[in-house]
Amino acid sequence: MNDTITLQIKPNGAQDFEALIEKYKDALYSFIFYSVRSDEGAAGDIFQDTLLKALGDMGKYKEEGKFKAWLFTIARNKITDHFRANAKFVQLPQDADADIFAAPNSAQNEAESNISLQEIQGFIGRLPKEQREVILLRPYLSFKEIAQTLGCPLGTVLARMNRGIKKLQQYMGEEYAA
Repeated sequence: MNDTITLQIKPNGAQDFEALIEKYKDALYSFIFYSVRSDEGAAGDIFQDTLLKALGDMGKYKEEGKFKAWLFTIARNKITDHFRANAKFVQLPQDADADIFAAPNSAQNEAESNISLQEIQGFIGRLPKEQREVILLRPYLSFKEIAQTLGCPLGTVLARMNRGIKKLQQYMGEEYAA
């Protein structure tokens, strides 16, 4: 399906917008969710803000690019706004009585020997913003679409992906580098 449908604000245009949102909503939400480090509340708010902004700016959409890349660009900007607004706050552990210096027991050690999604998210979170964005966008967009979304050349996107993967391999250690 070609996603450069002519979108006009008229009775049929709303149906076209709804069809495109339905097509991309899962990928868009996943990108937002992992970008805000699995914060469901923030992800839901940003997802909703992204859709409202896209609907409000339909007249600004230029058909030379793909709708998907345009939608992800809006989401990326909303994620950036979220982190700017929350930059002054420090996250403390949920359980104030928890001993963060307690030695883990052997069952925990065994569980920690296998890499988890949470660990991978932590490693990705340590990457520079430019590399992290490319890695988080890649499951949902082609490299060409990522370049369009980020407003940079394709070669830059490919270099950021390569550098990001190499850094992830360093963070994860040689046992996970394969």
